[in-house]
Amino acid sequence: IAWTVADRSDDRLLGHVALFDIDRQDAPTDGEIGYWAHPDARGRGVTTEAVRLVVGHAFTPVADGGLGRTRLQIGAAWGNAASRHVAEAAGFTLVGHFHRDGLVGDGTLDDGAWYELLDG
Repeated sequence: IAWTVADRSDDRLLGHVALFDIDRQDAPTDGEIGYWAHPDARGRGVTTEAVRLVVGHAFTPVADGGLGRTRLQIGAAWGNAASRHVAEAAGFTLVGHFHRDGLVGDGTLDDGAWYELLDG
């Protein structure tokens, strides 16, 4: 499930937030959040606000129109301070530092910072 983040005043694209891995058989009420922000949107709290909105929708029970998730996670490159700040500002807790966890934009391996947030 993906959402576009738009500027309230002129509808310009500011970013993107997605909730994925929501159909895993081994973790049926989990989900992972990913996001990116246009350079013009960085440092304004736009992505953090969008992630908080997605979290609220994800944790709302299905009977109330939400997705009924009970656990969410975010993975970020260890060296990506901005992405890590969004996760922390949205209330996620750092639960792991994984070495050589994944490729970053320049094709090199970076460590991963993994965060989680539990409903309630």
